[in-house]
Amino acid sequence: MAEETKKLDIAWQSQERVPGLISGDDALMIYNSLPEQARVGLRYDEATRTMLGSTPIAVANLDILAQKYGARTPNLRDLSRPEVMRIAQGKHYIDSRNLVARSRTDSNWPKNNPLLKTIYELAEQKLGRITGPFMIEGFSFIPNPEDTSGYGLILVAEPDFNVVQDERLDGEYNRKRFSEVDELGLPKFYSNGSRTWFARSEGLSGLFLSGGLYLDSYYGDLACSGDIGRVVFLK
Repeated sequence: MAEETKKLDIAWQSQERVPGLISGDDALMIYNSLPEQARVGLRYDEATRTMLGSTPIAVANLDILAQKYGARTPNLRDLSRPEVMRIAQGKHYIDSRNLVARSRTDSNWPKNNPLLKTIYELAEQKLGRITGPFMIEGFSFIPNPEDTSGYGLILVAEPDFNVVQDERLDGEYNRKRFSEVDELGLPKFYSNGSRTWFARSEGLSGLFLSGGLYLDSYYGDLACSGDIGRVVFLK
């Protein structure tokens, strides 16, 4: 007999791709599944049984847990799906499980430099020579007690680790307008678009959907969070 897929008791919302906020009977278990270093900026609210906050570090790690239950955390493409935008609009920001690297060092957030070293090594193993900005997916973080200047975490590639190079990730596209995205979730830019894309010119950034429905890859502190952030699972 095939093994039955486990089920999570969280706040699923009925859609074609069913999104779920980390709220309900399993929210504390999900929160506690993260190592302490990956919970920075997040908290569990006992009164509402809800995990508050979001960081790309937490979203990448929770994708591993979600997969055990037939779910996943969002990638960049998912951030432009109507069912995900409805959750964010006017209320929350939602991180994807991607990171964007634009240079080998980060002058604004030096604590990203150990991660960038690892990311470029992994990307070059995957693609060979790296010639511009790129986006990664399929990775997680494990504690590194020896790292006292960064996040206290090491980035490790998972079996589905992937690298995408695309000029639209470059900082020159900062504040460009768009309404639609392609199969990767990258914007199709045109001047009369209803949404805005934010990108920086160097360093390492996450990717998130704001309550105003713009896509942001500008901010470099991967452990910065606020209570309006939400981690979303999709199934």
